[in-house]
Amino acid sequence: MGRRLAIGLLALGLSAAALGAPVTSASAAPAVTAARPGSLVSVATGVTFSLRGRGFGQAVLVTSATDGTGRLFVVDRVGRIFSWVPGQPARLYLDLRSRVNSTGGEQGLLGLTFHPGFRTVPIVFVSYTDSTGALRVSRFRLPSFTTPAVSPRLEQIVLTVPHPTYRNHNAGMLVFGPDSRLYVSTGDGGGAGDPFAHAQSLASLSGKILRLNVTQGCAPHPYYCIPPDNPFVGRAGARQEIWHYGLRNPWRFSIDPVTGTMWIGDVGQDRAEEIDAAVPSMKGLNFGWSCREGTSVYNAARCSATARYVPPVVVVPHPQAEALIGGVVYRGSRFAATFAARYILGDYVTGTLWTRPSTGGAATVAGKLPGVTSFGTDQGGEIWATTLAGGVYQLATAS
Repeated sequence: MGRRLAIGLLALGLSAAALGAPVTSASAAPAVTAARPGSLVSVATGVTFSLRGRGFGQAVLVTSATDGTGRLFVVDRVGRIFSWVPGQPARLYLDLRSRVNSTGGEQGLLGLTFHPGFRTVPIVFVSYTDSTGALRVSRFRLPSFTTPAVSPRLEQIVLTVPHPTYRNHNAGMLVFGPDSRLYVSTGDGGGAGDPFAHAQSLASLSGKILRLNVTQGCAPHPYYCIPPDNPFVGRAGARQEIWHYGLRNPWRFSIDPVTGTMWIGDVGQDRAEEIDAAVPSMKGLNFGWSCREGTSVYNAARCSATARYVPPVVVVPHPQAEALIGGVVYRGSRFAATFAARYILGDYVTGTLWTRPSTGGAATVAGKLPGVTSFGTDQGGEIWATTLAGGVYQLATAS
């Protein structure tokens, strides 16, 4: 996911004001509260995740279909998806190992989501790196939402993003928004320093958040249309699928179901990790890479005096974090007294967990989960997490 991290193989390795003038100072984003590991953990604010299941291969994502069945779905990087009701044996739901290219440390089966009306429109969406290294977004239309296993023969390719040279920065997160549009994250194309300058280029789909209408097809795309309110519709030379840009490797992002705010974890290069945020009314935002890394200039030659760079809402300097995993806002009921409306995130390399009020303020160190690769929610809004060792964990409190 970053210069020093390759998932699975190389583990050593919000407001309108944000659209103002280019950022010139690190003070533009709240700093993470510095503290000794664990020193801010308490019964009131501490975060802990309790192991609830193991044996899911190289687990990189956990999510729910919100279909009333109580199932969670766990993605194994090498190409498998498991369905699982906690406390019961897991079942193989979809096996794409023959199609997924997982030879590179950050390649593999990367994303999974379900049509927001899955009970009546039983379509599953996945993303993975194919034999050429490209990021492929595909869909599978099932006979019923209760279908126990998905046949690979049902695959229909929705979108392909070329990625021919490097085997990192593939991104691949898939999320439906409250607007029923499918949002897709893409990395900058890999290597170090965005060598192809994709992230700032509106002619490239790489280094972006894309937004698609997948309820129908529009030529030449059989399985998606460009929403007419996408920000670059009609602009000559721009890919009209783009929603936000200027991202390095937005490995995991989420959309708050209450406010619609998008929270993007963008893995950093040399100096810092960052969380970017955008409310639903904001579109076409430029988060700065590879002109900026965090709130500092990374490559001045990529900067523009007229660009409006949106600063991160959280910056974690190295080595406090080395590969930040974008999290989710807690909207469950079990721990509402402790975590209500708090954004919970973590770091793959250090295992550190942080929380931050979603309404603003500094993030604070609040726990540990070594090797964390993703955060997701079940149908009740309770938070779960995965680790590369194949563990699935549920949010609890430090007590």
